[in-house]
Amino acid sequence: MKILGKKSLATVIKIFLWILLTICLVVVIMGGIVVIKDFSFFNTTNTLRSLIVLYLSSWPAAILIVQFIGIFRSLENNDIFDKQNLKRLRVSYISSVIMGLMYLINSIMLFFSSEDESWIIIYILLTYVITLVFLIFGVGLIVLSEIYRKAIKYKEENDLTI
Repeated sequence: MKILGKKSLATVIKIFLWILLTICLVVVIMGGIVVIKDFSFFNTTNTLRSLIVLYLSSWPAAILIVQFIGIFRSLENNDIFDKQNLKRLRVSYISSVIMGLMYLINSIMLFFSSEDESWIIIYILLTYVITLVFLIFGVGLIVLSEIYRKAIKYKEENDLTI
């Protein structure tokens, strides 16, 4: 299967990202309705705080997915060195770092307010893992953005050469 162009891997991933974005938006809308409608659902402050962090982190996640849809659309159109992709990568790493920081703050608050429940330790560890994943992903996107910026510069220089 080809990677770039129509009927390629980029097209398949773009379709998958559209499905993922739809699911993300449904969760955002339904999560907001549940939070507003039935506040008694939350039995502890930790549950409430974690759900709020999860809900708030869905917004940067949706932004991240939209940016990747744009990147894969340009790959589908064989417009690889589009300067817009550089902007998309920057927005993506900012979104990823924001999500990582949100989960880091949540895990620190959970650590200092644990209610001596055995599940909270596992939850805190999983939250740290999620934090590391998003922060490392953000750093990776920063590096990729710089590589991409250099590649665009070299392509422009090459286009000016006879």
